[in-house]
Amino acid sequence: MKCFVLAVVLTLLTTSAWAGPEPKAKEVRGEGCVEPGVEARCLVLRDLKSGKLYNLLGKDPRPAPGEGIEFTGVLFDGMTYCMQGTAVEVTAWTHKDSVKCTQGAAPKK
Repeated sequence: MKCFVLAVVLTLLTTSAWAGPEPKAKEVRGEGCVEPGVEARCLVLRDLKSGKLYNLLGKDPRPAPGEGIEFTGVLFDGMTYCMQGTAVEVTAWTHKDSVKCTQGAAPKK
C-alpha cells in the first residue's frame, strides 16, 4: 500500500513539473473608431489595419462611441454578454486625432 501511495505522489509531482509555466496572454494592439455594440454598455472597434472586430472590455474611463483611439490589451479568456468581436481586456488606450470617425462611414486616417 505504501508503494502505491508513493507511486501516486511521484506521478503527480512529475506531471506538474512537466506542465511548465503558464502561457502568457497574447497582447493585442489596434486602432480605429469606437462604436456602440448591439448589447448595452458594449463597445466595439474595427481595427484599421487588420479589419478585425474587437469587443473592448475594461474599466473606466472608457472611450466614447465615435472616438478614434489606439489601444493595447490582452485577449480575454472567458465569456462576455457582448455578442460581437474578439473580446480584449484593454490595458491602455489613447485618443488619436489622426483617426477621423464619422457615423455611418469608414474611418479615415
